[in-house]
Amino acid sequence: MSVKLRLRRMGSTNRPFYRVVAIDTRNRRDGRAIEELGWYDPLQKPLAVKLEEGPILEWLRRGAEPSATVRELMRERGILLKWELLRKGMSPEEATQRVAAALDAQAPRAQKARPSKKALAKSANAATTA
Repeated sequence: MSVKLRLRRMGSTNRPFYRVVAIDTRNRRDGRAIEELGWYDPLQKPLAVKLEEGPILEWLRRGAEPSATVRELMRERGILLKWELLRKGMSPEEATQRVAAALDAQAPRAQKARPSKKALAKSANAATTA
């Protein structure tokens, strides 16, 4: 039996909500899962994601393959980096510290506020009339 970590769609029409599950590859997308490992809400800004790190690492250790989307969610949360460090023989405490440092260094930078074209045109008109 091969296991995948993938998303199960829930929610209503035009309001998707996903659960991250460990599921047999032969089951359909929304079929019976072996275990629920977290959730993902793509409609919230910023994205709302909750992943249970311990069970996910255990499934990866057993040979489960994450889908592309789940792999990306794991990468953003640092779980994929921790998995790679653990596979190389690093202790769990040291791997956790390295992941925390990497996520801090990767923190989003504050973007400059850019005025819209309409605001620029308005300020240009105000400058020419004054």
